Amino acid sequence: MLQQNINSLDVMTLDKMGSRYPSRLSFSRSMLRRLLFDNWKISKSKFDLNDEGFGTVVYEIFINNNIYSLVCFSQHLDSADRSDRVIAEKWDTAYSLISGKLNDDELGRLRKNVPLQESGRNSSKELVLSRANKSVRLFEHVVNCLSKGKQPDINEINKVGYLLRTTAVYGSGKFGLSDFNNTKEVTDFNQPFRAEMLAVYIIREFSVHLVEHVARKKNPNKAVKLENTIKQHLGIGNSTGLGMAPFIIKHPKLINKWMDQYTKSLTQVINKNIDPIKLSNYSKLLEKALLYLKEVTTFDEYQIKKNAKTLEDLKKFIDHIKNYNYIHWIDLINYATKNFNYDTQEIAKVQLLELYPEDSENFAEDMSDNEVMEINETQTLKELNSVIENKYSWALKVDFVKKDNNFLFWYISAAKLEPRLGERYNEDGSELEQNLGVAKMVQSLYSKIRTENLDLSVAEYLLLNPEFRGIIRRIQSLTKYPFAEVQDNILGKDTIPINMLRFKLSFFGANRYDPKSDRWLRVSFFSGAPFLSNLNKHNVDSWGFATMNSYN
Repeated sequence: MLQQNINSLDVMTLDKMGSRYPSRLSFSRSMLRRLLFDNWKISKSKFDLNDEGFGTVVYEIFINNNIYSLVCFSQHLDSADRSDRVIAEKWDTAYSLISGKLNDDELGRLRKNVPLQESGRNSSKELVLSRANKSVRLFEHVVNCLSKGKQPDINEINKVGYLLRTTAVYGSGKFGLSDFNNTKEVTDFNQPFRAEMLAVYIIREFSVHLVEHVARKKNPNKAVKLENTIKQHLGIGNSTGLGMAPFIIKHPKLINKWMDQYTKSLTQVINKNIDPIKLSNYSKLLEKALLYLKEVTTFDEYQIKKNAKTLEDLKKFIDHIKNYNYIHWIDLINYATKNFNYDTQEIAKVQLLELYPEDSENFAEDMSDNEVMEINETQTLKELNSVIENKYSWALKVDFVKKDNNFLFWYISAAKLEPRLGERYNEDGSELEQNLGVAKMVQSLYSKIRTENLDLSVAEYLLLNPEFRGIIRRIQSLTKYPFAEVQDNILGKDTIPINMLRFKLSFFGANRYDPKSDRWLRVSFFSGAPFLSNLNKHNVDSWGFATMNSYN
């Protein structure tokens, strides 16, 4: 059974977390299903752009009896001011998703604040705050083609993948926005990051409306709109850095929930008998993933080698399927696990879920959890010691006497209040370190309590050792949460932080991974997804691993 084969060490080490792919449980996919099946209505209520595409656009979203508004501000940006970095202060476009219909006063307030992003003032009516820059080369190329009555080459589209690239999509209470507890109670967005994914999806719509508008104004007599086979290959880009990584550590129960739901989905599928028709469809899905990998462009040497190995292994897996007869899916998955790299193993799993949509959709509608942690004061040190030995054996194996295992420290930058990484023995600032090194904290506690009277209660121990309160509360609270911890030392010199980013991004539904260093990368959202104009029950969930020939 899958429950016996998958444990936290199978999926929660950094190298495995950094090999994940989007699945049917990803937030972008589940959001789009709700949009279609719950009959959300989206329309432009304001489209006020000048010939260069600068101005204001407002989209209204009708869900049940509620109205939401996405406001889009577009402005001129000098090339010297265009930057992917979070320290940027100006952007081509800025956005906010608001609960309610906008009147002139509200729009005026937002016009003053939203383009300022972190420096602006937000209220609890604002659910999401975002900004994006143009991919200038591709944007201008598409404008020039459309204005001459021609379609851009899809190969040019594929090289970049998007017209606009977000540098942040804020939500959940940041900078005065509505926090998730409020959002899930008073809006229709009761799942994590659902409001953010809706905002990104509509920003993608806006990117096409913007480029078509500029092309039409450039040459009103000849300009054409993007054909769907070209348009659908566009996503929305995103630049993501270290700001995302601490989330994995700070929200352990939520991370456990995501992985638990994913694992449960697989469990329902894995022991089914293999149907010949589904096996044929499975091979086609793997072939699609193979073609996707061939088409993805990156200049990062690490990712190039990783993709090349995955291509090699995925080809072998596809050939293996053609030549062997299995009764249950678990036999195929076990073969992949034993013989191929982590990326291929993940592709094998997420593509298997595609064959049984009914086994994952309910899980995708239950991806939230309560992060409350409490101390069990009556537990004895002996009992706590046993929990550590059983649940944190991975942490106890790290040798922190070696400098390389205590090399990095996480801190918050003063300028932008964003997470950063420092090198403990080469840089100042380690006194500002955040408590994210779980393995190190567990070891410190473990080595101390082993010298104490193990019959002491936790309450008695903490009276004299209050510095261990946080890690004890974490250990006790997560006893029954097998996927809650990153089971690696994130302070080690060889840590690749983007593995943590990719893990989280896979649950968002991001694809086209393009690392720019070991600490930040570019991805795309909704690449291959249908637009509002052609969204239907046949294509709402068939756009994973989008390729250039997916739309023919």
